[in-house]
Amino acid sequence: MPVRLAKGQQEFFAIDLRLTPGSAPISGQKEMIWVEFPVGVEFPKGGKVYYHPPKKPREELAYGPYDEANRRLQFTHAIHLGDHSDEADGYYSVNVQVLPEAPEDLLWGRLGIGTATAPLRIQVGPPGPRPVPGNLIRNGGFADVRFRAGKDWRPLEGVLYGYEAQKLDAWTVGQYKGRGVWEVSKTGEPGRLVDLINGDADGHLPAGAEPPFGKGENVVDINGDNTCGFIEQTVDVTPGAAYELALLTGYHVLPNPEEPYRRPTCLRAEVRYGKPGGAETALAWDDYVQYYTGKGAAASHDSGKKLNDPGWRERRLPFRVPPGVTAVTVRFANPGRSGFSKELDANPDGSSGMLLARVRLSATP
Repeated sequence: MPVRLAKGQQEFFAIDLRLTPGSAPISGQKEMIWVEFPVGVEFPKGGKVYYHPPKKPREELAYGPYDEANRRLQFTHAIHLGDHSDEADGYYSVNVQVLPEAPEDLLWGRLGIGTATAPLRIQVGPPGPRPVPGNLIRNGGFADVRFRAGKDWRPLEGVLYGYEAQKLDAWTVGQYKGRGVWEVSKTGEPGRLVDLINGDADGHLPAGAEPPFGKGENVVDINGDNTCGFIEQTVDVTPGAAYELALLTGYHVLPNPEEPYRRPTCLRAEVRYGKPGGAETALAWDDYVQYYTGKGAAASHDSGKKLNDPGWRERRLPFRVPPGVTAVTVRFANPGRSGFSKELDANPDGSSGMLLARVRLSATP
């Protein structure tokens, strides 16, 4: 699908590199990537080139002097494809500027790596829809929690829990039953499918986060009461646009019942489109595992109880929306010990779920 831009518009276009079937992985091999812009299009002065790895923040890349006469830009990068590293299988984004005198037509350029080339197509015409700025996730800090009448947070093993929560606003709650079956809560209540932990009291959220955590942000324990729980939310997106899902994950704060084995905690994060339970297609997903790292602060309602250090980590999951797709579903789920195999029953196996906080989904260049 060609990039659609208006006369005078400056934007980014994406470059995806993928292995052909049966090819060996590439691990850090340096290659020259080049772009030959169409007539009527140029690389803008002070333009940017980025690499967007799936598991790390985007990286701004250096590039050689722009060849204005031949409309050619070159940059070198260490390629990681199929090697399962944190840098593997990302995509590049390159600044582009359409000149005011460019014809309203489909303009053709080229791009390549080494001797392999591919067409670059830019459709000049009326501007298409632009992504909505800001965080598209509603209640991404889990601050909007509704409790049953007369109920509120209450302590469990010294930790302030939301067992009596009636609704986690904007999120659908359910559990994975195994063998490919996802069961949404009929009442919409978090109940014991997932647990809510009071962030102010026992979240021990990172002090250096940007932007800083606000009062009232809470934590979801995706494990629930020995369940393979999940939460999900559907948001509107712009076809063809690039986005990034960002979240914080942590180890469970309550003491592990299997000391000294200290079992790991797990989380599946995914972005999908299509009909739930039907022909869904994953745009991006990753499985996270977090291990015990020692004791942290005391429980809010039991000063003698030391909690596990959550060891909060920021995760990032970039993706691009295919043409014609206008909505995606973001889902976080506890895979338990069986994962999401369609041939196995769900097996939460106790406290296997991870902590989840501060979910954001925003457009990127």
